[in-house]
Amino acid sequence: MSSNTSERTLYALTPSQGLTVMNRTWCIHRNVVNIPTSIVVNAALDLDVLEKAVRLAVGRWDSFGIRIIKKGKQWQQYFADPGLISLKRFDFRGRSRAEMEESFHREARKVLPLTETPMAKMWVFADPDGNSGVFSVINHLIMDSWAISNFYADVLGVYGSLVDGHPLPKAPVPYESVLVKELAYLQSDRYKADLAYWRHELTVSEPLFTSLKGGEELADYRKKKKSPAARECKNFYLRSQGGHIVKVVSAEDVARCKEFLVEQRFPSMQLLFSLALRTYLAKVNNRTPDVTFGATLARRGTLEEKRTGGSRVHHFDYRTVLPETATFMEALETMLEKQNQHYRHMDFPSVEAMDMTLEAFDQKPGITYSGVLMTFQTLAVTLDDGLTFKTMWYGNGATAVAVYLTVMDDDGTGGLRCYWEHSFTRMPAKYIEEAHDFMVRVIRAGIERPTITLGELMDLPCRPAMDGHVERPRVTSRGSETLHSREPNLREAGLGSRTTR
Repeated sequence: MSSNTSERTLYALTPSQGLTVMNRTWCIHRNVVNIPTSIVVNAALDLDVLEKAVRLAVGRWDSFGIRIIKKGKQWQQYFADPGLISLKRFDFRGRSRAEMEESFHREARKVLPLTETPMAKMWVFADPDGNSGVFSVINHLIMDSWAISNFYADVLGVYGSLVDGHPLPKAPVPYESVLVKELAYLQSDRYKADLAYWRHELTVSEPLFTSLKGGEELADYRKKKKSPAARECKNFYLRSQGGHIVKVVSAEDVARCKEFLVEQRFPSMQLLFSLALRTYLAKVNNRTPDVTFGATLARRGTLEEKRTGGSRVHHFDYRTVLPETATFMEALETMLEKQNQHYRHMDFPSVEAMDMTLEAFDQKPGITYSGVLMTFQTLAVTLDDGLTFKTMWYGNGATAVAVYLTVMDDDGTGGLRCYWEHSFTRMPAKYIEEAHDFMVRVIRAGIERPTITLGELMDLPCRPAMDGHVERPRVTSRGSETLHSREPNLREAGLGSRTTR
């Protein structure tokens, strides 16, 4: 579509985009909305053809044409010709891998321009081993991890077509058509029904803030506010430097979990991680039965949504009130039922849900009831012709939250990799290490004896588990940083009912 002012169609930002702009506006480090990743094929490709494939693929994804403008106080967007800030080529053969990753990391930290300009940049490169890859830094406003992963798959599909002389792969769905439907939802009867649902769920009674730090944060907040019965906590901090701690759940543990899920007819390992996180939060927060954490969903349920670009991620406060006498199985059943109910209403804007909660309990912006976010997205992937690839997620140096757990596939080995994004100042590594190790312990104990009670699980000790590892921050001239990897998947797993595994 032409970017000529007289011809272009202006759209409002979607709720997901609005939240991204809000994060970029209020965080000191505006690179917080950068998504820096790379994909490396374990083979030497023709870099001339690969560069051509990137250019062709970019033109197939209209979300690379999104342009942001501000009219008065309102952010708006339009679709121009898809393009990049830049596409460069680098050859790291004969150089160290650390040097290559540091180059990527430097690019990841640079703030992407926002208004009336492309919001992505890419490199085509050869790594130190002679393998070929693509590195990108993409603004979260135009793509989420689902879209980026599918874009990488499209690049490689286009490359194969160019090499073999075959027709190009099936084109992605234009995001503009999906955007129009998403904005129309805000005026629909379904929106009104979702509003009624969340108003009941989020305002029926006041939640209790729970943190990986236990009662420490809430106690400090109560003391500062001189409110000993306060149930909320501060969530907004100016210092937003952050990185990742990476820990691995072994393939053996994952295999045992999958056997349990099949036997008990549960749909996803996400349920086990949710209960494990909930149990740890209950344990360290004075064994409270009332636990809330944030859950994130990609909202890619339809075929159209799966095959398009854009950024569609929403999250909600996931609250459960469970007695210590409940068994592991009973807790899983309760949490699955609640998750399935919530997921049917997840098109509702996250910001509106947050505002609704604050208004109901007379709280101001910057207050929260959830001290940790979690998302679960695992998929082991391979390429045609027996080729394999690896993907990496490079730190942008900033975080908008205290701690955010992302569970992903561990390079196709059968294990799971847990990326604990955390604020260096608000959530020191020791709390994350203890939480992860205890969660592994809870899952092992629960699948071994499903009748074990939540109280018995909370009695388990907090000590290092035997598997998993941590990539610790290293110190540079810019301060403490963590270089880390991630497996952007070709689709993000969601929860279904127990009968739709």
